[in-house]
Amino acid sequence: MRLPPEPILLAAKRWLDILPSSGGIPRAQALLTTHARYSDLTPTQYATALAWVRDVGLLLNDGSPAPPANQILSAIFEKAPPPWIQDADELVQSPDELPSDIICAGETLGLDPNGVYEQLVASWGKVDAAARERVGAAGEAGLVTLLRNSTDGQVDHVSTWSDGFGYDIAFTWGEVTGHLEVKSTTRLGRFTAYLSRHEYSVMRRDESWVLVAVSLTADLQVRGIGSVPSKWIAENVSRDTSLFGSWASCKLDIPAEVISPGIPVLGSEVSDQLPLW
Repeated sequence: MRLPPEPILLAAKRWLDILPSSGGIPRAQALLTTHARYSDLTPTQYATALAWVRDVGLLLNDGSPAPPANQILSAIFEKAPPPWIQDADELVQSPDELPSDIICAGETLGLDPNGVYEQLVASWGKVDAAARERVGAAGEAGLVTLLRNSTDGQVDHVSTWSDGFGYDIAFTWGEVTGHLEVKSTTRLGRFTAYLSRHEYSVMRRDESWVLVAVSLTADLQVRGIGSVPSKWIAENVSRDTSLFGSWASCKLDIPAEVISPGIPVLGSEVSDQLPLW
């Protein structure tokens, strides 16, 4: 969704400032459209801002302790995000790297670049977590369907009934056994996986464990499947450097050349029937 013009953002902030103490929308509207203090904006701009506030769900935030400026920015980042938001962790690593239009939006709302950046970091975490959950579930389900439709092996979608095994799918066919930890992405050219300490510990002791990379289309259909060598993972995870601290989760940015097509641990008869990474 396009970033609202600055007058609409200012009008939206005024709505959120006034509504909690005004006694409702009609009284707030009368104040905004008749008081000299607010006459720098037109009734049409106030009406447009109210419609936007309603569309992004901010009218449901009545009583929120967050300042109006932060409520508006969080709505922009989380409910009407610009395209760059999905890669904000890589593209925007300091206030100096914020896009100029979002800096201007922050100034309109009374926030300096540091304040805008802080809200971006908070909101990106929510957006990324929600996207990872949605994409991850689609990747697991897609791989389960492919394995069940293309082989006679036993496929157990473990993660649907327990998250304590350190892998998502158990596959058995004759003498072949695979414990598949599935990480999925819709992005082209970038594959980021979050590995828990428990998953890593299972990898180290379980020869059947493999990290499976699932590439999905924008509509969450399986595009390709690959595997990440456990040796590469072991060489690139975080390191504990103190007796008093240890890592619990590790973010891995995995280069495309590291990913092997298919799932070789399942054997060529199975792997060759899968869409390859």
